[in-house]
Amino acid sequence: MDTAEKTTLPEKEDPRVRKTRLQLRQAMMELLGRKSVQEITVRELTRLADVNRGTFYRHYRDIYDFLEKTEEGLIAEFTAVLDAYSNESLRIGLVPILTDVFTFARRNAGLCEALLDMRVDQRFFQRLSGLLYERCVGEWQGLYALGEIERGSYVLEFVMAGAVSLIRTWTARGFDRTPEEMARLADRLIRRGLGEIRAQG
Repeated sequence: MDTAEKTTLPEKEDPRVRKTRLQLRQAMMELLGRKSVQEITVRELTRLADVNRGTFYRHYRDIYDFLEKTEEGLIAEFTAVLDAYSNESLRIGLVPILTDVFTFARRNAGLCEALLDMRVDQRFFQRLSGLLYERCVGEWQGLYALGEIERGSYVLEFVMAGAVSLIRTWTARGFDRTPEEMARLADRLIRRGLGEIRAQG
């Protein structure tokens, strides 16, 4: 089992708790496709998830606590995606890790879309960006000729904003391309720039 598989879910987690969490996440994604977080109640979430309200309240205080803990799980899952790649593998190319990033986004589409929504709290985006910043200015420094990279640099701001916009647009278009196709497009944009994309995009 690879690193991502080992770290995505907590070890020795009760299968019933895992199933309940997944049911609630799936229900939340469905509800977020129809309404804002503020309009969602515990009653309708648990009804759609087929989970007892008492079970919900054993693990979460309210909808916002559920979202916060779900966010923590997504951050852990995203970290596992990054951890699965060594510097040596990244030197070979970015397409594999980008494919996993787009796969992660599609797998958690509803939640990522809501948490990355520019109209709401940007904490989730800031945390994801923070993880990538730390890798870029630390472990990944010098992997690619992107100039001087430091926290807050224009290069990194452009890459982060561009990647999020690609994911948002891809989601809005109903995932009309595969994660691999999106990864190759993102790779060309990051490594070669707009001038070399031309009609390929």
